[in-house]
Amino acid sequence: MQLKSRVLVDAMREDDIPEVQAIEREIFPTPWPRNAYYRELHHNRSAYYLVLRRDDEIVGYAGLWKMSDEAHITTVGVRANQQGKGYGHALMAALIQRAYHLGSRWLTLEVRPSNDVAVRLYEKFGFKVIGRRRGYYTDNNEDAIVMWSDSIQAPSFKKRFKDILQTLDFEGLDNSTPQ
Repeated sequence: MQLKSRVLVDAMREDDIPEVQAIEREIFPTPWPRNAYYRELHHNRSAYYLVLRRDDEIVGYAGLWKMSDEAHITTVGVRANQQGKGYGHALMAALIQRAYHLGSRWLTLEVRPSNDVAVRLYEKFGFKVIGRRRGYYTDNNEDAIVMWSDSIQAPSFKKRFKDILQTLDFEGLDNSTPQ
């Protein structure tokens, strides 16, 4: 008999940082330094970071900064061997719910053009390419694609988000959309 795994979206805690950094080293060529997450959790009042746990293992994490009426997504990462299971969708949905809670109107992010999977994920959530940052990534001087959402308060965005939420079933993720 196979037992169903417990999957939970939860706020990142200081003791999660070593596991988050292990994922960073696994999936990103230039992971954030160890003290960056400590600073984000303890000294950046506009920062919000979360983890996605399957049973007791962290399989993904994500974060955003609240900047005026914008929520800037700073990072989204899922363990390489856990990708393709909807965890990235759950992390994005949790960030968007947080953006609603914070009163944000827009979502922004940067992504490598070579990261096709991430670009498609963001497009599914309604992000559009609005520009490039030349030589943004220091490991190979790759540009960053700058992506923005339409207003998350717009009925069309809310409908798209509601449709995505209905496909997700993760503990700690509210499956209702803001009014």
